Amino acid sequence: MSPDWIALRARFPTLQERAYFVTHGFGPLLVDTLRDLDDYRRSLALRNQGVETWYERIVEIRGLFAQLIGAGPDDIALGPNATACQAGLAAALAPRGARDVILTTNLDFPSSRYLWHAQVQRGFRVIDVPSRDGKTMPVDDLISTLHDRVAIVAVPLVAYTNGAMLDAARVIRAAHAVGAIVVLDAYQAAGIVPIDVQALGVDALVSGTNKWLCSAGTGLAFLYVRPELAERLAPAFPGWFAHADPLAFAARFEPARGARRFEQGAPAVEAVYGARAGVKLALEVGVGAIRARSLALTDHLIARAGVLGLPLATPTAHAQRAGMVCFAVADPDRRAAALRAQGIDVDTRPGTGVRMSCHPCNTVEECDRALDGLVD
Repeated sequence: MSPDWIALRARFPTLQERAYFVTHGFGPLLVDTLRDLDDYRRSLALRNQGVETWYERIVEIRGLFAQLIGAGPDDIALGPNATACQAGLAAALAPRGARDVILTTNLDFPSSRYLWHAQVQRGFRVIDVPSRDGKTMPVDDLISTLHDRVAIVAVPLVAYTNGAMLDAARVIRAAHAVGAIVVLDAYQAAGIVPIDVQALGVDALVSGTNKWLCSAGTGLAFLYVRPELAERLAPAFPGWFAHADPLAFAARFEPARGARRFEQGAPAVEAVYGARAGVKLALEVGVGAIRARSLALTDHLIARAGVLGLPLATPTAHAQRAGMVCFAVADPDRRAAALRAQGIDVDTRPGTGVRMSCHPCNTVEECDRALDGLVD
């Protein structure tokens, strides 16, 4: 049975205040998150006596992330942001003989692109595979570029620019066929696209919580590493949370099992409290149900945009897009500002037009009002 989206809407104060279409940037705030942050505020007065509770919350959030992507708790490492998570993994990977190529794409988030392109300083060569139309993921071109010198394929599961989605299974199969590993950036996917890392066979995946997982803010991300790969890698910059027993305060480093060996110091506890409710809601409702509702609403947006003559900059096929729809309109900054003045939140990025995403608790009426305002 489909969730009662109207009843769920009451748990999001943001959605009571305005028509909110920027979940791809910051997800709407949950009342449950405010309660968790109140718990955190109260725990501050406990000072050292609160550390045990904080540690329990850290262990809990690892487990919640693991459930979200079909992994085990030991397969998850926490970090302050996705770039830091990728950096910890990248530092443990080095060119091996002639295997020295990293494949990326121009649809990846700039922060990830900066990081992977900087690996030329460590002996890698980087090949950037562009999207030919600037709209869809270059799956065929990525696959045709693969060869036995490729070590890493570092690509987004969903493009931050326009919501285009990668056929990750095809890319992973092709990469493994030539001996390369795949690192997926799932920041724009987690919480809106069902992810099963074991079924995909992906080697590593990073994501954060402030978009479709509706955390209170930034400051928390996670890294999944396939167990067999994690056990082969030695972290270059471990911290005490990466130790097999962090609370032993041992003199020598003994890496934890699995991905946790890539953690460093203690994560930001406030961010952990601020992320819990959003992940729990995604698990409660089901990411599959969230995606189905999102697709229904964005299908409506796309169909009505066609009637209104609004040009699309997002693929229309369900298999090729996640939760965002981008309209290639003239003067997008002015149009977005005009909509915000009417209590309708949208956003823009350079070269993308106006971006809109439908949270499952948005309504069809809100969609129509936003499009009418965009045309006006």
